[in-house]
Amino acid sequence: MIDTAPVYVWGASVKTAVIILFHGSRAEGSGAIVHRITTEVRRRGKFTLVKEAFLQHAKPDLRESIAFCSEQRANKIVVVPFFLQLGTHVTGHIPVLVEKIRAGYPNIEIVVTDAVGSHPLLINVVLDLAEKVK
Repeated sequence: MIDTAPVYVWGASVKTAVIILFHGSRAEGSGAIVHRITTEVRRRGKFTLVKEAFLQHAKPDLRESIAFCSEQRANKIVVVPFFLQLGTHVTGHIPVLVEKIRAGYPNIEIVVTDAVGSHPLLINVVLDLAEKVK
């Protein structure tokens, strides 16, 4: 569980940003789900700043979203990979990309969570969807 409350370190407020990292798609209308998820996470108010990013095929990309969070004075950025499978993107591409970007922001803590697909509550989602069509 990530602590979402503002904390004070050596007298300075730590502003945590969350970037939800989606795969991205060229399909028309595919951004609607992304917008809905990002908006709902933001609406719940547990984090100061919530932003979406895409690994490919759409904008903003991760580099742009991290730059935006930096401009908003985030001291910590939590990247949540919204991927179901622990494939090459999650185990290879994303860690390498974050490491490259992190080098340009030495004063910001940038961390990556486990992929959404690894979360045990996803089983409840599957059961809920199946129950709805009984």
